[in-house]
Amino acid sequence: MTHLILNELTEKFNWQKKGEEIHKKFVFKNFELAVDFFNLVADLANAQNHHPDILNSYCTIEISLTTHDEKKITEKDLVFASKIDEIFGKFIGNEK
Repeated sequence: MTHLILNELTEKFNWQKKGEEIHKKFVFKNFELAVDFFNLVADLANAQNHHPDILNSYCTIEISLTTHDEKKITEKDLVFASKIDEIFGKFIGNEK
């Protein structure tokens, strides 16, 4: 795991390190937008064969990442978190 990337995710992009996971909460204007985002993240997870824990509660999506096989945060999680943030940025940019 690259500590520089982890620090950037926690300081710049508001991911939080909780034990051996990184976690972030995404809030949307309505349920439909939250579900659309959920589906985009799910598609990315399937494409990368790296599946996060995703919780949907009305307008909020919470995502936790860890590499289950290694029981710790790895480079794979950090790359995935960056891609999720890219999706969120594009998603919010188009949300009107």
